[in-house]
Amino acid sequence: MASATVTLDPQCPAALRIEGLAKAFPGVQALDDVDFTVDHGSVHALLGHNGSGKSTLIKVLAGFHKPDAGTAWVDGELLPLGDAVAAHHAGVRFVHQDLALIPELNAIDNVALDVGYRRRRVGTVAWRAQRELTLELLDRIGIDIDIDRPLAVAPAVERLAVAVARALNGWQAGRGLLVFDEPTAALARAEVEHLFTLIRNVRGTGTAVMLVSHRLDEVLGIADHATVLRKGQAVWTGEAGGISARRLAELIVGHDIDTGSGASSAPPDASPGPAVMTVRNLHSGRIAGIDLELHAGEVLGIAGLLGSGREELPYAVAGAVAATGTWTIGETCRDTLNPHAAMELGIGFVPAERGREGLIKEFSVGKNLTLAALPGLRRWKLITERAERPFADRWLQRLGVRPETVSQPAGILSGGNQQRVLIGRCLAVAPRVLVLAEPTAGVDVGAREALYEQVRALTTDGLAVLVASSDLGDLLAICTRVAVIRDGHIRTELHGDAITEAAIIEAMENS
Repeated sequence: MASATVTLDPQCPAALRIEGLAKAFPGVQALDDVDFTVDHGSVHALLGHNGSGKSTLIKVLAGFHKPDAGTAWVDGELLPLGDAVAAHHAGVRFVHQDLALIPELNAIDNVALDVGYRRRRVGTVAWRAQRELTLELLDRIGIDIDIDRPLAVAPAVERLAVAVARALNGWQAGRGLLVFDEPTAALARAEVEHLFTLIRNVRGTGTAVMLVSHRLDEVLGIADHATVLRKGQAVWTGEAGGISARRLAELIVGHDIDTGSGASSAPPDASPGPAVMTVRNLHSGRIAGIDLELHAGEVLGIAGLLGSGREELPYAVAGAVAATGTWTIGETCRDTLNPHAAMELGIGFVPAERGREGLIKEFSVGKNLTLAALPGLRRWKLITERAERPFADRWLQRLGVRPETVSQPAGILSGGNQQRVLIGRCLAVAPRVLVLAEPTAGVDVGAREALYEQVRALTTDGLAVLVASSDLGDLLAICTRVAVIRDGHIRTELHGDAITEAAIIEAMENS
């Protein structure tokens, strides 16, 4: 139960008030007597470990789940929980991590597909009125974008703005609640401040904002108040300005934690093992002739600003996009690479967008785990559950996936557990190189630390790991070497104690 209680002024009801919210699933108490309040004209952060109850709480507010107990009020009026239509009419709107936009269409059509097309009396689309509506919705949040170009070529923050504008259709300023679910997960750091400007604009209208995020530094930069969930309970609610990122992290995981930002914990004088993979003259997209050498037992980090080539590099190295160059692993040399050939060479790859590029959400956890290992599970050319189930069970336990149920759909797992499943799929075929793109995007503090420990353990066993990340915390925590990429070329390499936040930023911006 929350430690902070709020007495409401009957003349000025809160934007959202929740009391005694509870929801259980078979074997799991997802929410347990949760109370908290979100004020008008404020940003309230909702924080917690994967599995803490954040997603369940959001789904209850959205009407996707009906709670077992509890009451909620929006603007002083009772909200019928479990009713999606009632939530929408009450002014509870959502911008999810998956924006549900059609990238081939422009902002006008993406807004219209959600709110409806303006029509003339004869039934044809009134395009001028439709255009004016789109501009009006964007103007409400102080955003000016090219509404005619396809969203596929628009920056991520502009796509997010279209999703927000769409959610605010029919909105009465100063009322209701706008919920952002992990909005920065797909944004580069340079774009985050643009998002914060958007959020401040919404807050400036008097509307309440609930922000679900794992990035504690960002939370402290924008939130007025915060609530921490742990094991389904609200363990802390208070002013965000009165607490540190380290203390928030400790509340989230339930014990002391080192959130340090120093260099990698690997010994700075540790000698690298033999070269496992060499890539020469790599070209792909923005990558313009990069050479890489990866050694056994090392974690090579790739840093770079948005558009530097950092985003493409892990895909090119793993053969996931068209690329030219020369790949050498052991005695094998390839001039081209595709995903199948990469697997044969011993390259495992975890993509940046695990939900869209990695998992098959409708498949069970077990089937996702065994996809890469199916040839070894065949009996008389058939793959049976009898062979597949124990294999998946072993990896589930080894990876620490919770809950340990191979039969549940992979899509309902938390972000951290989904990442574990994808890493397990790679490890199940004993790779020599593991390539990770944005490994902790949308992953909470506790799961992030567990992932770091897992990577360290893998390198102890001699695996070579390449990590490309926009989150400097990833590079600082686990990398023994960091290559900084700019304009498609590696400009700087940092080793051991030289791997600091200041050094990486300086190299990215000034190389």
